[in-house]
Amino acid sequence: MRSSSRLFATYAAASLLPVVALGALLLQDYRGDAAAQGREQGLAQAEVIARMVIAPVLNSGGSSTLGDADLSRRGLTAEQFERMREATQIAVYDGSVQHLRVRGFTGRVIFSDDGSTGSGVPVSDPDFRSAASGHPQARVVTGRTRTIRVMRPLFLNTGQSVGVLEVYLPYQRIDDRLQAQLVHTSKRIAGGLVALYLVLGLLAWWTTRSLSRYAADQRHNALHDALTGLPNLAAFRTWAEAGLAESLRDGQPGAVVLVDLNRFKEVNDTLGHHAGDELLRIVADRFRARLGERDILARLGGDEFALFLPGRTGPEAVALLAKIRERLSEEMVLDGVPLSIEASFGIALFPEHGGRLEELKQRADIAMYQGKRGTADIVVYSGDGIGHSHQWLVVQAELRHALERGELVLHYQPKVNLADGEVRALEALVRWQHPQRGLVPPGDFLPAAEHSGLIVPLTEWVLRRALTDQVGWSAAGQQWAVSVNVSARNLEVPGFPELVANLLAETGTPARRLVLEVTETALAGDGEAAARVIGEIAALGVGISVDDFGAGYTSLSHLREVPVDEIKIDRGFVSDVIDDPRSRAIVRSVIELAHGLGSRATAEGVETAEIYRWLVEAGCDEAQGYLIGRPVPWPQVAPEFEVPKTVSETERAVR
Repeated sequence: MRSSSRLFATYAAASLLPVVALGALLLQDYRGDAAAQGREQGLAQAEVIARMVIAPVLNSGGSSTLGDADLSRRGLTAEQFERMREATQIAVYDGSVQHLRVRGFTGRVIFSDDGSTGSGVPVSDPDFRSAASGHPQARVVTGRTRTIRVMRPLFLNTGQSVGVLEVYLPYQRIDDRLQAQLVHTSKRIAGGLVALYLVLGLLAWWTTRSLSRYAADQRHNALHDALTGLPNLAAFRTWAEAGLAESLRDGQPGAVVLVDLNRFKEVNDTLGHHAGDELLRIVADRFRARLGERDILARLGGDEFALFLPGRTGPEAVALLAKIRERLSEEMVLDGVPLSIEASFGIALFPEHGGRLEELKQRADIAMYQGKRGTADIVVYSGDGIGHSHQWLVVQAELRHALERGELVLHYQPKVNLADGEVRALEALVRWQHPQRGLVPPGDFLPAAEHSGLIVPLTEWVLRRALTDQVGWSAAGQQWAVSVNVSARNLEVPGFPELVANLLAETGTPARRLVLEVTETALAGDGEAAARVIGEIAALGVGISVDDFGAGYTSLSHLREVPVDEIKIDRGFVSDVIDDPRSRAIVRSVIELAHGLGSRATAEGVETAEIYRWLVEAGCDEAQGYLIGRPVPWPQVAPEFEVPKTVSETERAVR
């Protein structure tokens, strides 16, 4: 509000200056117009005197007198002089004329109302010269009183110019009338400008208040969750970092807590997203009811919340969270369905577990997931008993640098058509060329990347690199498609379809040459949101593949909702088809399911010729595995695989 008031005051002061200047300019122009009007009236009155008083007298002389073109030589007869005196005496007497002279071109005074023959306007005066040449002039002169002086030529009936009329007319009456008009007009101008200024001021006040409120709303929205009104991740990071620095400076303990609601997805899937939104609002209100003034509560996204609890020891933080847990678990009714909600709490204490907010968040996250896997729902971080926690932190830090330093490489494993052994596509598999540990397999770093969110920039790098390589092998004459794995987190990132489209355009790769392999976990999460994102990607022309089918939790309804081009049968079933009847039944069912959906069936983990031949007989479309080819840089991929004639021949060849 102070900023809005300052802005309005600045605008009011700044707008007052041009309004005042406009008023002054209008008044000045009107004054000039009034003076010009006075001169015009003077010229008109002098015209009447010249035509009605002077000209008749001059035209009354004899023909010999009239023949002289200059009154300086011609003069006036006694009769003319007397008639002119009588005619002008009335005008002077009634005040319509103050003084009048008739002069020749040499400046000689031929007649004067007061009988004087001297003074008058000098012959060298521009007004006299102009009048002598036939052009009348009027000027307001100031003496004891303001007077209009008119210099105009005198003409005979013949049209001949014979002299100059110098007449002084009273200006006071004209000036009084003009001043009255000026005052009246000034009031109207002033009233109009004041009204204009007030209207502009009102508009400025309304605009500045609206802009101030809009800016405040934008600042609030940028830092708060729209659904619950809680601070968002950005606000939590800013405020918690400031609170952490203050607490550490003052030697005060505290805790950073991450909270994840249990079975929230079930509420969304069962009752709908509107019920899930209402549940989140209720949870936020119940959190607020148990927190102190200095405590910070934020919604990080989805069903995950964060707490910053300054000034609390470990036992105090646990006691507070126990009260919050009890309040959260109280029964609520959503869409007529009574239910209770549970949550998992992970606690990291400062300064015991670290002095940086990001470090504390990571350790609270580890504690929270440990609680989800165990029996306790409030867990304080401890390095003991968490096998990968410290190692993951190290891997995450090194992986960030690996992305920056270009230490990642792609190897490709071919997928072949089972009927003829022709390579149809290459699956991109990321490797880490570690400067100390050598070539690191994906299983050693992808879980840590997935857990920290590094999977997002990592997937973008893989996509860009794979599409660039695809351009390379297309130029070499190989029309292979390229498959890239994406995770659930990629599908949750806003703008992921736009990223794929931009990378296709950037590399000039046709969309049909790219296949995105989505894990069953991604589809089993927020199925509706995942289906929407996958639909947008498929609309680009990109192929969609369901990876590791059978090992996750994908329901048939998920497959019905997404456009699937390929279903990859999990290697756990493929490897047992020779010895396990149940695996054979499952693989055959998946092949039939894929064909029924209009998709390709691709078998993973094909390592023997016997399995290869069985898949051919079962009607499987494509396969990949160590029998066909191990992951290698793309120039080392053979364009064809020799289809085994018999099991024994191929096994002997492999041996």
